[in-house]
Amino acid sequence: MLRTDPIVQKYPQYLPTEDEVSLTLELLQKPEHKELKKALLEHIAIAGCLPSSLLRFCWQARQDKKYGAECAEGALGWLARCLAVRVKLNVDSLLDNGPFPEKWMEKYMSAMPISFHRTDKQGHPVMIQRLGNVDLEAFKELWLEGEELQARAGLAVNAVVLFHIRCMEYLTQVVMGAESRKQGRVVDRMLAVIDLEGVGLKHLNSPLKAFFSAVAQNSTPLFPEILHANLVANVPWIVAKAGWPIAKSFLHPVTQDKFCMLSSSAEFKAKLLELMAPEDIPPYFGGKCTCEECAGGALRGGSLWDFEQSRRRGEAAATLEAGAAAK
Repeated sequence: MLRTDPIVQKYPQYLPTEDEVSLTLELLQKPEHKELKKALLEHIAIAGCLPSSLLRFCWQARQDKKYGAECAEGALGWLARCLAVRVKLNVDSLLDNGPFPEKWMEKYMSAMPISFHRTDKQGHPVMIQRLGNVDLEAFKELWLEGEELQARAGLAVNAVVLFHIRCMEYLTQVVMGAESRKQGRVVDRMLAVIDLEGVGLKHLNSPLKAFFSAVAQNSTPLFPEILHANLVANVPWIVAKAGWPIAKSFLHPVTQDKFCMLSSSAEFKAKLLELMAPEDIPPYFGGKCTCEECAGGALRGGSLWDFEQSRRRGEAAATLEAGAAAK
């Protein structure tokens, strides 16, 4: 969780105090916040833990320069924003497949490679994205389909953006919930691994720019402060050695420390081995994982694929049972 994150612990001055979290919890008990508390308990809190979840919202308030009682009020303001976005996007229904037609996930994974793949040595779930492997033509087609579905179903955002939100809801509610039970502690942080090999100007001149902009806009209120660290691999040398040092000076010190820009394959493999066991690292990153996805050689969602297949089998079984009962 946030308070025990080794990167965050290096900057104790930025952590919300126990008193600020307690004040937030007290405010949440007031009758006027009944709906906020209900939403937090039923849909927003990771692993069902209120204090650790409120700590993350207090962190957001602290970034707004609010302390003490103001931090507590600010945290509830962020929580209200989170609920408003969840209602706008109908997030509560997304894990039941939401508005997506059959085979949408397969199309998404073919166009936008992503995987929820094992955990690191500290127990953080790992999310992998290989942006250089994005099929730009397939993504353009999917983006247009997403616009059509948005108009047809009255969605607040392009359906491609909404499916990414579904992926993150899966991560926070299913993966982190399961890891919390397995590890006997609250797991509400992730390690992100972003591979930029093959990324060029053609990626910037595509719907990817609009996609990432919309994802960032909606993810901040929905999933505040769940990133432990971000390894960015195969970064062009000029960006890693010249551009990043300038850019990071404008970021919060904790955010700066979370990002690791690696320009060579050797640097990247060494850092991965520092953070993950070799048997949990995919072969395309120099590891020894032998899971079904790694054996196939293409990202298809990782554990999200298994979750989706299980959900579909459950729906099929329910349909068969309903048909048998009707006879």
